[in-house]
Amino acid sequence: MANLPEVQQSEASGEEVTQSRSEQHQLPHKPIISYFVRKLLATAGVISIILGIFAFVFNPEWLLAVSILFGLFSIFIAIIDLMLFRNSTYLRGSHLMSALLSLVMGLVLLFRQDVAKDFIGLVFGFWILFNATSNLAQTWVPELLVGWQRLVGLVIGAVGLCLGLFLVLFTGYSTHDMQIILGIYTDLLGIFFLLVSFFSRKNDLNQPA
Repeated sequence: MANLPEVQQSEASGEEVTQSRSEQHQLPHKPIISYFVRKLLATAGVISIILGIFAFVFNPEWLLAVSILFGLFSIFIAIIDLMLFRNSTYLRGSHLMSALLSLVMGLVLLFRQDVAKDFIGLVFGFWILFNATSNLAQTWVPELLVGWQRLVGLVIGAVGLCLGLFLVLFTGYSTHDMQIILGIYTDLLGIFFLLVSFFSRKNDLNQPA
């Protein structure tokens, strides 16, 4: 009988812990991919599709302007990836890798116009390769894509790898062929960004049920 108060106190303490956990579970969690980031992803998707269409028709004499546009777009992608890296829980390294690759290519396109002019196919080949590698890495992040969305992401990444390797490994193609390849992948990249923007909220594992 002397131990009865202790037993009651232990039961009361257990009930408090259970209630505290229940209340904590009911609290709304901060979404990993915020509304603002999803809007940026949608913007990146639209810009990428526009650049892809532009890539089909640009004149080689506009190389300087094209390099600047793609360089600025790469910096924009790097900023989005850094935001994803900051808030993400799963496979954070994929976002950091994508940010670094986009930043490097953006700086090359902006400040090494001589390289872009002399090795345009090689430069854009690596641009496609880097972005395709990022697509494949980020496709496995459950906060971004799952199910059929992941399959589409894998297809986009695989196609990008093939197109990028073609531009990097072969030299017998014309500038027009390079433009077609660049336009195709840039449009696919835009679809990837739109896919993530539209479905990331549904896939966010930190959202309350």
